[in-house]
Amino acid sequence: MTGCCQLYPTMLREMLGNYQQIFRQRAFAWFWLGFTFSMLGDAMTRTALTWFVYQTTQSAEALGWLMFWYTGPVVVGGLLAGWLLDRFDRRSVMIADSLIRGAAVALVPLLHAAGQLTLWHIYVVAGVYGFLMMISLAGGPALIPALVRREQLSTANALETLSYMLGGVAGPLLAGRLTPWIGAPNLVALDALSYCAFAFALSRLPAASGAQLVAQPGGQASRLGEAVRLLLTNKILFSTTFMYLTANLGGGLLAVGLPIFTDQVLGGGSELYGALLGALSLGEVVSAFLAGMFTLPAALGALICLALILSGVSLALLLVGHSLPLVAAGLFLFGLFSAPLTIWAQTLRMQIIPERLRGRAFALLRMLMQSGNPLGGALAGGFLPALGLPATLALAALLVGGPGLIGYQVKDLRQAGSPNIAPDDRAEPQTLAAEGEH
Repeated sequence: MTGCCQLYPTMLREMLGNYQQIFRQRAFAWFWLGFTFSMLGDAMTRTALTWFVYQTTQSAEALGWLMFWYTGPVVVGGLLAGWLLDRFDRRSVMIADSLIRGAAVALVPLLHAAGQLTLWHIYVVAGVYGFLMMISLAGGPALIPALVRREQLSTANALETLSYMLGGVAGPLLAGRLTPWIGAPNLVALDALSYCAFAFALSRLPAASGAQLVAQPGGQASRLGEAVRLLLTNKILFSTTFMYLTANLGGGLLAVGLPIFTDQVLGGGSELYGALLGALSLGEVVSAFLAGMFTLPAALGALICLALILSGVSLALLLVGHSLPLVAAGLFLFGLFSAPLTIWAQTLRMQIIPERLRGRAFALLRMLMQSGNPLGGALAGGFLPALGLPATLALAALLVGGPGLIGYQVKDLRQAGSPNIAPDDRAEPQTLAAEGEH
């Protein structure tokens, strides 16, 4: 018994060792803290405005348009983001993005206080968010390899994903609680403050990356065509990108269907809606935290396919019955199985994509994948009245889980990241980790 009591603390220290080491990189610690706070603000805003639009309009079509404007402009903005991140200092580009988006979301409480807030104002603010969102989505993975050592990439990717998940857990819960008290438009002011906090955290990082690459011999900013060719010729990049795009279509359907399901089927309000989103995100947090601790003895590509399949099965639990515990369990499991997808795929991409292409390549890949969300949201606006809520949720589960079955048939993907196969080592990260250490 004494031996077991001594063993467990030792095992825990070993499991937490990866996190302890990476937070000794001062630059990464600043980045992660600022990024996490910003994600919390974004999650609160999205939850509050989604519920505000639904309560104001009682319209699935209006929700679909909100989802479209939140993520639709990324298709255009992603091209600009990739060029900016490869051409200029990535830290400075992300600071400018934070300040611009912070000013945009601050307009919501200001217009509300002046009695001038209308639905189209919310769509415009969502459009600005969607147009610029790829700067942070692509900027994070483009910047991280310069902040940590190569062997720490998986842990860093897990922590970046964990930031999204922590925001996803606490944000909806806080929004659900605070919205009835202070109103959804006023709640958005907290998001504006979170953008300022992220800009400050980024200012603490060393200036590096895009601008330096342009000045190096033979290091001119790479063209978008190179990133497109890499995507089309590499089976791992191609498969994961379009699998995730399809799964995000299902996610867009779920984003529109869930508030309606909460109201019409479960008979709940904004607090229950926030709690259900929190259950989903809690599963994501648990899974992302564990993914950063452990390295599974299996190929990452095979794990990606399995996780997608199980994610789709979890969503199907919403159709089994209308019991609140069962719905919450289904959303928790959906989060649990879907969270490692970004971590595993991003680790593979960082090994494949060369440094000079990271800005454009990550912008291109995430732009394509994120385009599934607005498309799914727009489709939901039409599908829900025509097909009904159960059929729409069933379609969402199929779109999420189906790509896993298809992707497993691709041999290169199935074996990607296998501990028995050497990874594609074309990426040569230039690290500034030593500068950030204590």
